[in-house]
Amino acid sequence: MAELSPNSDGFTNLILAQLPSECVVELRRAMYPVDLEVRQIIYEANRPAHFAYFPESGMISVVAIMENGSSIEVSTIGRDGLVGGFLLLGIDRLPYRYFVQVAGRAHRIEAARLLQEAERNSELRRMILKHEATLLSQSMQLIACNGLHTIQQRCCRWLLMARDRSDSDEIVLTHEFLALMLGVRRASISEVLRPLQEAELIKSARGRIKILNRKALEAGSCECYHAIRDQYRRTNG
Repeated sequence: MAELSPNSDGFTNLILAQLPSECVVELRRAMYPVDLEVRQIIYEANRPAHFAYFPESGMISVVAIMENGSSIEVSTIGRDGLVGGFLLLGIDRLPYRYFVQVAGRAHRIEAARLLQEAERNSELRRMILKHEATLLSQSMQLIACNGLHTIQQRCCRWLLMARDRSDSDEIVLTHEFLALMLGVRRASISEVLRPLQEAELIKSARGRIKILNRKALEAGSCECYHAIRDQYRRTNG
């Protein structure tokens, strides 16, 4: 992903930042800024989405929750895209919970207004659908990752993805949340992070994880991080 820097219209969200200025005029009138707070539920599973969000910073996790309460992350969305792009596919809900994993800010727009703007603005519609294709590819890769790779490899991959979407080497993240993202018991997280800390790849303390050596963290990750990143670049390059 590109470095975090606003375009001439003041947007750091990559969909909004790539739209021609003349395409943003009406869209800007339909949006308003909101804060994204940690643990905030954006969408509950199987309930209609009344709003969509263009994140400017922060990260939203998409989580599958089983009947027994166990859960695992199936996708992440940051300033690279839109939360609620599935609305353009003619559906208003999905069987997943969307919640804020990393705090930030976003532009919020009513679902009905988004559909109107996408109908009027073909470039906006095209870019949202491209992002939905990227999310589909990401989710499919995560299925393979969760089934084939070790917890430590998946942890490295998740930290790298979080870093790309938050544009910071320091990620506000509790062991409880990381366990939720990886689909493991909270008690397992300390064992996963310990060798990464001992090798000075990361530093974990007080609900924060700081990446100290990105290159080494990439080497410790599985190929899924690069597969997801490269697909994003191909789709959005």
